[in-house]
Amino acid sequence: MTTRVQARHRAAVRPLTPLTDLSGSLARTAGGAARTGAVAAAAGGLLAAVALPASAAPAAAPAAVGASTASAVPAAFGATAPGVVSAPATATTLATTATFAAAPAPAPVVVAPVLERGTRTAGPAPAIASSVAESAVALARPAAVEVAAPAPAPAPEPAPAPVPLGQQILSIADDYAGAPYVYGGTTPSGFDCSGYTSYVYRQVGVDIPRTANAQKQAAAGISRGDAVPGDLVFFSNSGGRAYHVGIYAGDNMMWDAPRAGKPVQLRAIWSSAVTFGRLAPTV
Repeated sequence: MTTRVQARHRAAVRPLTPLTDLSGSLARTAGGAARTGAVAAAAGGLLAAVALPASAAPAAAPAAVGASTASAVPAAFGATAPGVVSAPATATTLATTATFAAAPAPAPVVVAPVLERGTRTAGPAPAIASSVAESAVALARPAAVEVAAPAPAPAPEPAPAPVPLGQQILSIADDYAGAPYVYGGTTPSGFDCSGYTSYVYRQVGVDIPRTANAQKQAAAGISRGDAVPGDLVFFSNSGGRAYHVGIYAGDNMMWDAPRAGKPVQLRAIWSSAVTFGRLAPTV
């Protein structure tokens, strides 16, 4: 035998809305006509109620519907009762229009950093150590080219003072010291007195006569005090004729070819009876 289990169904429950209470109140107070008018008003969009919690809904006075609305409801639904439809005092109807606006976002607050003023000291700024070695910096710099200043031109050497002609004559006379005496000789192989003096003078570019007396005649006479080296010394006889001649060397000395057997030499003037003559500018 099969046992069938009968399922139970929940009884249909009328849904509750804000209009439910309003419809019930109108039905209890005004009857069918009022119910018809409320439903017509709700259907036509003329009445909208928003139920808020009881704690937030203040007591409201009975709402009144204008004559135009009252007359329109019966005409629409066939109602015969003229007049004003009023909600009972116990009904609470709250119409609330809520307007929501987005609050502006607060402007960002920019906090400026607080800068502390440094205290500047009067001392020198600290030296900044370089990470590059000074030797590397020196190598990187272009080498300085030193341009040597031109050497000053050497000062020309002063020209040597000209050697007086008298000194030149004495130097050559000394070159033939020791040459033998030869009567009538005029060369280094042998000289007589006048041959010796005429040869020496020719070496300095001065030509003089050949014999002693001729040389005396051609010379300009000078005093012993005015005589200089290179002048001539004459020995004369009582008649004034010169028989011997030599070259004055100063300090009472002379160069000459004395006589046979005596070579050319430097010796003292042995006599005071002598005269001096100048045949060339010896000074």
